[in-house]
Amino acid sequence: MEIELTNIRIEASDSSKRALLEDVTIQLKSGEVTLLLGCTGSGKTTLLQTLAGLKPLNAGSITLDGTLFWKEGKVPYSILLQMGLVFQFPEQQLFARSIQREFNYSLRPYRLSENEQQEQITKALNQWDPSVSPELERRFHLDRSPFALSGGEKRRLGLALGTVTNPHWLLLDEPSAGLEAQSVVLLLDAMEQHRLAGGGVVVATHDLDTFLPCADRVLLLQGGRLIADLTPRELHERPELLEQTGIGLPPSMRLAEQFKAAGLDLPFTAMTPEEMAESIVQSTSVGVGAQNESIDPSGIGNMIAQRDALETIDGEDPKLLPNTVTHSAGLYGVMDPRLKWILYILLVTAAMLQQRWLGLTLTLVPVVAALAVLPRQTLAGCMKLMKPLLLFFLISTSLSGTTLSTEAGGLHFGFSLAQAEGTLLNVYRLFIVTLASLWFSLTTPYGRMVEGLNWVLGIGKKMKLPVASFALAVSLIFRFIPMIWSEWQRFSLIVRARGKAALRPNTVRIRDLGPMVIPLLMALFQRAEDMTIAMEMRKVRENSLLGARSSLLVWSKRDTWISMAGLIGFVLLVWIRQW
Repeated sequence: MEIELTNIRIEASDSSKRALLEDVTIQLKSGEVTLLLGCTGSGKTTLLQTLAGLKPLNAGSITLDGTLFWKEGKVPYSILLQMGLVFQFPEQQLFARSIQREFNYSLRPYRLSENEQQEQITKALNQWDPSVSPELERRFHLDRSPFALSGGEKRRLGLALGTVTNPHWLLLDEPSAGLEAQSVVLLLDAMEQHRLAGGGVVVATHDLDTFLPCADRVLLLQGGRLIADLTPRELHERPELLEQTGIGLPPSMRLAEQFKAAGLDLPFTAMTPEEMAESIVQSTSVGVGAQNESIDPSGIGNMIAQRDALETIDGEDPKLLPNTVTHSAGLYGVMDPRLKWILYILLVTAAMLQQRWLGLTLTLVPVVAALAVLPRQTLAGCMKLMKPLLLFFLISTSLSGTTLSTEAGGLHFGFSLAQAEGTLLNVYRLFIVTLASLWFSLTTPYGRMVEGLNWVLGIGKKMKLPVASFALAVSLIFRFIPMIWSEWQRFSLIVRARGKAALRPNTVRIRDLGPMVIPLLMALFQRAEDMTIAMEMRKVRENSLLGARSSLLVWSKRDTWISMAGLIGFVLLVWIRQW
């Protein structure tokens, strides 16, 4: 079985349209362990999610034994069932009341009989929670809550949930992170058993010491491009590739380079500490006297200095490094954050002043126009996020219009159009403000947002008003909007990977809301707690730089013209507020 990626390109969903993967062509074969190496942001996780059928392609194609992954905006169910993706923090996918329910959810798409399910669960438990001794009980009791496990045990359970389905392709994102040594041994055993069974393993990792000795192939990524495709031993012979990409050398390769710099060439490439020891023994057994004559006496003492000097040499190979590609940030990227704050305040004020349907609808027009120029993927995600909100508004309106009377000695239900209309007008206004806030948060980096707000509140600072706390509160509120959005996207990918849903991107089934919402809320609570602790440690006080000039604040003539247009629009909206 073979996966073939041909000239694929995947773009970021934000307004930058930057390429997360660019012109990547790879063939992956069963029975091999393939490592994805690269520094942070090189595209490793994106490539794994592409292989799992979670990331739609902007260009190129991907096939499994000649069958296209994407057909009419969806990945065939038969392909999804063969992909087992384990995310970087697998413990964050836990949601059920018991470990048994977690396994049942992962196995549900495979439509197995009860006996078959139990066999696979037992196999996974034996693999990831082996019995050490008769005296020590296993940790993964099926009726136990997964939230009662320790951090490392939760991560190990997440790996078990990824392998219990017995996928043909095992896709692992930083699987050794947070695992103790014993669990790493279990992980390597599971990978070896999967390979011997004919399955394929693809691992995105920075842990070269653990995975390089057991790998068959290494794919080196930099800036979203594939710059090298070679075996681990070939990589040992070209350590400069790891230096150029900023990954750094593992201890075995670093030691070999130090010996080489001292004039001592090892007889063979060492992949493990045992092989390194054997290689050193063989190199010294050839003849101590001859070796001593060929080594510069000062070489060993200066190995580290020589290595550090080599690291400073600019030895970039144009055949290996990606082309530099720049992307225009667009109108929103060059707009001064002060202008965005002014426009946002004017629009929200105008919306709050409206008393009629026509005025509110006209207020909605510039918001829709501003959102319409966002990238298609971002806009589609916004629509998915707005659907639950719209449903909440409709339910609230229906309930507010419901009337109850006890005339003639009985209960009589009715519906008041006037009450419902009043509520609907208010939620319509709230909906417009929410859309404006979403646009602001999606198009403005957090740092620029805070700088702009500090400038807006600078007048209050001069008047000795306590505006710093207000600025902090407002900025944190806006910080949470994109945070919720990014977490929603992340957990929707997780439930799509576990639930094997053959759906369009950013779509979640109703039955998957529980498995997604519970981990989402827990992650948001954790984020809120982290931010609270950070503020307490910093002993939040007024910022002495409030209102000060910043390199993030650059007002242009275009900003002036846009602000004037915004003021004119605000005046018109206020004028028609009674229409």
